[in-house]
Amino acid sequence: MSISVSSSLGSSGLELSALELSSIDKSACQGLRFILTDFDDTLTWEGQLPVETLRALAQLEADGIKVIPVTGGCAGWSDMIARALPVDGVITEGGACFIGRTADRHLTYSFWRDESEMRAEQAHILTQVNQVLTQFPRLRLARDQAYRLTDVAIDYAQDVKPAAVADKDTCLAALIAMGLNAKASSIHINVCSQGYDKFSMAQRVLGDVYGLSEAQQQEQVLYVGDAPNDESMFARFPLSVGVANIAEHLSIMRHHPRYQTTQPGGLGFAELAEFILSARQA
Repeated sequence: MSISVSSSLGSSGLELSALELSSIDKSACQGLRFILTDFDDTLTWEGQLPVETLRALAQLEADGIKVIPVTGGCAGWSDMIARALPVDGVITEGGACFIGRTADRHLTYSFWRDESEMRAEQAHILTQVNQVLTQFPRLRLARDQAYRLTDVAIDYAQDVKPAAVADKDTCLAALIAMGLNAKASSIHINVCSQGYDKFSMAQRVLGDVYGLSEAQQQEQVLYVGDAPNDESMFARFPLSVGVANIAEHLSIMRHHPRYQTTQPGGLGFAELAEFILSARQA
């Protein structure tokens, strides 16, 4: 859904959505079972995981809410997240794979399609991306490319400082013109096979792994994110939240989050968690 954005400014100095967290119906919080969340600049802020975010994740888990990061980050990074943080699993590489966790804390990998097929497609995409990158000397493959199983990531704002935003926009347009499935996050351009995105894998995981019907997904799941590559989630989950730093991207986004925090990144996630937990105790 597309929500109009007001011109009011929060304490972060960023433009806020017309609907603040206080507008969320508390009865919706009572029925909440899952929070799906982007990772970079949604759980993290300025490249680190705030203490407030980690505390919020632990409190949500203790209250029976399952948190599942949905990230464009690499499988290697997501493996660590699934092992080390109080989450129920990770949808990684933009929807290519779900890293689940068994009751005895062993990890399972479930790919969108056959893993070997997706690895072969990744190799072909990498060749095409490397050709395009010769036109953009400021852009480079992400440092974590070696730990990716299905996609290719181009760094424009993670280790590239200052961020090469103009080059990112031009490169993204060139990749799309070539017929590649490319989307921008707050730090990378992610290029992957056609046929899936964050929402399609989230819907599969919620249905196949957790047994939720489409109607139950609409009522029991909240999504929180910060960037244009979260649009497929914002468009389909009525309970959708943007952390404050999403304001810089809203002008180029068709689908906006329904609600918005006043704080950026992981601080905004902690703000959201506090609101939800308070509403559930009321």
